[in-house]
Amino acid sequence: MKTLLKITGGILTTIILLMIIAFIAINTDYVQNKALHYATEKLSERLKTDVKAERISINIFKLTLDLHGVSVVLHGKKTDHFLSARAMHLRGYSIELDGLKIVTNNYKPRKNEGKPKRGWFDAGHLDITANLKLRINHWQKDSINASIFEGTAIDTLSGFHINDLHMQVASDFKHLYVQDAVIRQENTEIHIPEVEMQLPSKKKGIGLSYHTTKPLTARVILQDISRLFTPALAQFTLPLGLSVNVSGTDSTMVFDDIQIKTEDEKFQLAASGGIEHLKNKYLLNISFHVDKMTAKQGSAAQIIEQFPIKKYMMKQLDNLGNISYKGNFSILRKREVFSGLIGTGVGDISLQSLIINDSTKYISGTVGTNNLELGKALGMDDIGMIKANANFDFDISKERTAKMRQQLGGKLPMGSVNAKVDEAKYKILKVRNTTLDLSSDGAVAEGLLVISNKILDSKFSFTFTDTNEMHKMKVKPAVKVKLFSKNKKKAKD
Repeated sequence: MKTLLKITGGILTTIILLMIIAFIAINTDYVQNKALHYATEKLSERLKTDVKAERISINIFKLTLDLHGVSVVLHGKKTDHFLSARAMHLRGYSIELDGLKIVTNNYKPRKNEGKPKRGWFDAGHLDITANLKLRINHWQKDSINASIFEGTAIDTLSGFHINDLHMQVASDFKHLYVQDAVIRQENTEIHIPEVEMQLPSKKKGIGLSYHTTKPLTARVILQDISRLFTPALAQFTLPLGLSVNVSGTDSTMVFDDIQIKTEDEKFQLAASGGIEHLKNKYLLNISFHVDKMTAKQGSAAQIIEQFPIKKYMMKQLDNLGNISYKGNFSILRKREVFSGLIGTGVGDISLQSLIINDSTKYISGTVGTNNLELGKALGMDDIGMIKANANFDFDISKERTAKMRQQLGGKLPMGSVNAKVDEAKYKILKVRNTTLDLSSDGAVAEGLLVISNKILDSKFSFTFTDTNEMHKMKVKPAVKVKLFSKNKKKAKD
């Protein structure tokens, strides 16, 4: 019995000693470097790419694992991806990534090269540095649940910058569920309560799809994304509140129950819409229906002031009072098209079409009204209510405008207006069947108003040089008698 106990004790002692030796050996540089070489070699074989790591540190006693200088290269059909991390720390069920680098290179010029109006975002040229903490709350063969917190990411070149990212993530490896996601930029904060995502499967022929089960909400300052997407928003510091439901696939996005408003609620918008053909820039189609837009007096001008554009007729805009809009707009390749009904404090305007052509740099369209108090809008008390339809065409080319400014100076837009006035009031006079032609070279606007009846044509030519001082326009009247010309013609016959 004693002999058996001695043998058993000796075996246990040997096992314990071997375990102690193994623990000590695992914590030596030699063994850990061997483990590092083996791990990177197997990962390279499995991923069929280059996997490298400078150093590994395993502490069995503390149950921690540190990897330093990890890098992976993934070669795609069109773009190479380089991933690296300064350090990766494993603490039980927690993972910390420090200095994570995500770099892509499609070996082509950046999309905004030579195009100053285009934002810096280019998926083919990313250089993102990120830090991230992830905690695995639950992990089984067919499901996983994790928390992501203290996430930051920055790409100084493109302007991509996230100060804080955290969310709850769960998956059954067929679907992905995201809850309580928060994304913070310098001034913008986005909350995503819940998103469900169908993960794609080529084997089963299932594509990517997703939808929010509760509205996404945000406080947005568009300046935060100006360098990334639209440089024209660089001065847009007006805070906007946003609420929207989002769904889509890898090629479409649908936005339902869009609610946008300023903090003082003087500007509010309710709309719905979507984007089609996300993968094809030539077929890309963005379209929205505005159920209701309201802008109390002064708020429309406040929004326009956020853009670095030449501002025309701002005084007349203020004269319109409260403005409302209901209609549609779509953005096709290099063309924006608007239509709808504009309500103002001085009458309604039917916007039959408004087209912004980015190729030719012209704005053109057709408008009509049955009750517009034009005099109040223009600040000219002698003019009353009008019923009219008009076509317009204006030049929005910065190059052509700059050339005109150098040659002529001027404070006007360049373009033309042709109108048929069914009825109008001037002082105590009412006129019908009137035509108006107006053209402007940017420095001087010249117009011709013709009032026709059976006996004579009354013509009024006028000029002005400043939309804010239209009451100072110069008018020259002329009359053409039709009766005499008809009698002369009969006499000759």
